[in-house]
Amino acid sequence: MSYFEAFPKTTFNNETVLDITRRAKIVTRIRDLVYDYATYTVKEGERPEDIAYFYYDDATYAWLVLLANDIVDPFSDWAKSQEELEEYIKLKYEAQSGETGRAVLEWAQNETITENIVHYESKFNSNIKLNVATHTEFPNAEFRAVRVYDYEVAQNEAKREITLINRRYLTKIEQLVKEALSE
Repeated sequence: MSYFEAFPKTTFNNETVLDITRRAKIVTRIRDLVYDYATYTVKEGERPEDIAYFYYDDATYAWLVLLANDIVDPFSDWAKSQEELEEYIKLKYEAQSGETGRAVLEWAQNETITENIVHYESKFNSNIKLNVATHTEFPNAEFRAVRVYDYEVAQNEAKREITLINRRYLTKIEQLVKEALSE
């Protein structure tokens, strides 16, 4: 099933476009139906199409991999490869660092400056975080600085843990999608 080809068309700004707002109906119906998920860790450089091919035997089910994980924008919400992540950091922090290219990455990891600190994290419980301003109120506390590079790496790694809808639901999901799109 080609996911986007099935979406109805609508008019927006005097142009005919796909009515992607139907996605909300699809998500709701699938969540009401499916209770059986598998967890999966995305490997370096792996794309939704690769996982769909591996798990569902069909790369065209990449849309289901994304849908199951509430990913709307795979360019920003999907785990990046190391190279992609470093390019992302260079672009995102170029202005803040005042650097370009590899120098941005060096700035993002530099432990001798404070401009690259995103927050402080408890050495004993990583769920306890302080912002840069609040950290000064706890001078004797055991917190470590989390710098831009480590922060972005952690954010990216968190995106590697995804869920996959059990493949036995494929026929039912396709039926639900068709119904939601035809309404």
